[in-house]
Amino acid sequence: MRRSVVRLITFVGGLYFLLEFLLPERAPAWLGGWKNPLTPWFGTATNVVIVVGTMAFLLGPFNLTRSHVMTLVRKQKGRVYSAAFLVALVVSMVATALKPEDLRTVWTVVYEALFYGVIAAFFASSMALLAFYLVSAAHRALRLSTADSALMLGAAAIILLGQVPAGDWLTCGLPRGLQLRSWSQWILMYPNTAVQRAVLIGACGGAFATGLRHWLGLGTRLE
Repeated sequence: MRRSVVRLITFVGGLYFLLEFLLPERAPAWLGGWKNPLTPWFGTATNVVIVVGTMAFLLGPFNLTRSHVMTLVRKQKGRVYSAAFLVALVVSMVATALKPEDLRTVWTVVYEALFYGVIAAFFASSMALLAFYLVSAAHRALRLSTADSALMLGAAAIILLGQVPAGDWLTCGLPRGLQLRSWSQWILMYPNTAVQRAVLIGACGGAFATGLRHWLGLGTRLE
């Protein structure tokens, strides 16, 4: 019963937004000039979507907090990290709630230390690790073993050298059209743009197919 209700609400909501978008705001005169009957309800429907989305967004922090609390209660492995998470969560919430707008107090210092000190450092560290793994993956992908890898390696070398002063120094005596910077800009502007558009078209097609499956209730499971 619950599955049927969820599928019905999803289908009706998706059908409403689809028809409201496809139907004209006002029909031509030869069709009677009627107005789109769904448009007056668009604001209310959008507010409902925002409220439901906000409730769904809050489920993540609630479930995460519950998971870490249960880890502490059951004394499972990794409870030190769970305790650190819960302490940081409580201190962050208190500092955000008690921080005044115009005055500089202790909570302002705590807030700035947490969000501009700790979180910024963690973000920089995670980005550095991500860059390391990207370089490692690129090293494995650019091994000169096939014609495709040779093409990728040549394009990567041209782009990398075209973005740094060393590339300008190596080809400064050549005409402007033969310099590495010009080749790098051409690769980024034309082949790279075409690939990005192809990937975007594929991603949009996948998103449309996934949205259609959820709208029609295909392949969804509710425990």
